[in-house]
Amino acid sequence: MTDQERQKAEELISRLELSVGQIFPRDGGNAGLLTTMIQSLNGLRSVLGLVRPH
Repeated sequence: MTDQERQKAEELISRLELSVGQIFPRDGGNAGLLTTMIQSLNGLRSVLGLVRPH
């Protein structure tokens, strides 16, 4: 993966993470969905070797 591809992937994943964080309500039916989405994004980061910025 080139630096440019890595940067673009990071930007896209970060946007998805922000979008997931804006989903309300976070309980009931959404709780399981949000958990799955967060786990999927973390897995994608891992597969692509992208470290989450802090």
